[in-house]
Amino acid sequence: MPLEDDNQRRLVAAQGFLELGLPLDANAELEEIDADMRNLPEVLAMRLEIYRVLGRWELMQTVAKRLSLGEPHQPSWIVSLAEATREVESAEAAYEILQKAAESHPNAANLHYKLACYGAVVGDITAAKHHISRAFELNKALRLQALDEKDLRAMWDTL
Repeated sequence: MPLEDDNQRRLVAAQGFLELGLPLDANAELEEIDADMRNLPEVLAMRLEIYRVLGRWELMQTVAKRLSLGEPHQPSWIVSLAEATREVESAEAAYEILQKAAESHPNAANLHYKLACYGAVVGDITAAKHHISRAFELNKALRLQALDEKDLRAMWDTL
């Protein structure tokens, strides 16, 4: 069931507040959405971004887990889950999440990019090189992003 009228306006307002750097106001808008609509993917996705901006990693992890279970075909939720898991638990735990997800999402460029990042962080340089190559094959624009990626420094140092 899609959002309608007032609920849709609240979601758009939340996006606007987030873009203005006002995550608490964005969250307040989401709280005004009808309770039975707050678990819709588009509302949860906005909440995920709010938690990312606020650094509320445990909450982000919970929302990302829910989204990834509800929409397993969407690799971005798994990448978000790994990001939050890295902050809450460890890079190793995040890396493991992404390794499992790569089997069902072999063509997700950002997933391979993050696998390269976390692989480099945990010392799996061979796998990191493989995944960064795959990410570049799938999305050449990631090459520029990779140049400034601090997580990839350990891999660059081996070249």
